[in-house]
Amino acid sequence: MAPFRIPVSGRVPAVSRVFVRYLTWLVLLLAACPVFASEQAAQWRVVSDKDGIRLEARRIPGERFDELRVTTSLKASPKTIADYLLGKYLDEKNKNIRRTFIQRGPDMALWSDVLSTSVASDRCYSMRFERHALANGAMRVRFVSLDYAGRKPMPDCIALRARGEWTMTPTGDGTRLSYASLTDIGGSAPAFLVHRSLASAAVSSVRKVVAGSSGLALPRGIGD
Repeated sequence: MAPFRIPVSGRVPAVSRVFVRYLTWLVLLLAACPVFASEQAAQWRVVSDKDGIRLEARRIPGERFDELRVTTSLKASPKTIADYLLGKYLDEKNKNIRRTFIQRGPDMALWSDVLSTSVASDRCYSMRFERHALANGAMRVRFVSLDYAGRKPMPDCIALRARGEWTMTPTGDGTRLSYASLTDIGGSAPAFLVHRSLASAAVSSVRKVVAGSSGLALPRGIGD
């Protein structure tokens, strides 16, 4: 994925609402082994810091897109957040996604998705979530994309790649939540159309987990 810089303001080519929603769901569901940061990876740079949510990005040699990291704080415990990620987070319905679970448990989930929209070719991928307990009550949920398990509904269905992790660190009054993701949606979509949407989708995924694990309604537009 080639490096990019996410514009926070200024002129950006218009992207349809459907396309942005499509990319948002890609990131929400990719939602990895740990993100593989090589020795040559650049330092994190702050892209935005608003309403208690910080978005950072950094270049990863050999990748089309930057690795993204979103951090925030919330009152829920690390276990509650991890339970949500392995539970209701994966059960949320979306009209554009056909999901088949292959293996499901409290600490690991493996499934296949076919994502279809009217503005882009289908994406077919399998994903794995895996929970790990860390020291001092912290938890981590790693995710990674896999080759599609099963017969593809369409031979030309495009594979995507993603890896990353959710890290939940207990604080005095709650949890510090960090979401890191490196995603390539595949295909030939122009990078300048994708950069800002991936960043927005990463922030949306964190907002969804904060709301869902806190027992609140999901932010508007995320559950469509």
